[in-house]
Amino acid sequence: MTAKQRRLRRQQLDAQLSASALGVTPLRPHGGWIQAVREALGMTLDAFGVRLGVSRQTVHQLEHAEATDSITIKRLRAAADALECELVIFLRPKHPLGETVHERARLVARQLVMRTSHSMAMEEQSVSTQRVEDLIEETAAELINKNDSRIWQ
Repeated sequence: MTAKQRRLRRQQLDAQLSASALGVTPLRPHGGWIQAVREALGMTLDAFGVRLGVSRQTVHQLEHAEATDSITIKRLRAAADALECELVIFLRPKHPLGETVHERARLVARQLVMRTSHSMAMEEQSVSTQRVEDLIEETAAELINKNDSRIWQ
């Protein structure tokens, strides 16, 4: 990689990582973050190995482990330190947590209400579709208020 290519790669990584501060999850580079940062810094496998206190082959295995999601956090932290990076690991919910709880409660409530609704229909005591939906919402609210463990089963 030429100096110009390395500089461009550094700029691209900086832009990607700056976007993460705004809540945008950066896409992992093809070869993984370790390799991308190491190459953008212009650090050879040998130099990185010296900083980690491991062989060139071990560095290659480390980069491969990260790229294939088989690296340990301990090894990732050591690599980050050697690259003068900060390791940041967190879970970012796909949806707001309250929304997730509500959707799970609705799912369980629907199962509970539909079981009863089916029994009632067999006894010719069926209720309207709107009433069933109201019962689902009421049951979901009860499940949430009681912090019912069935929400997560």
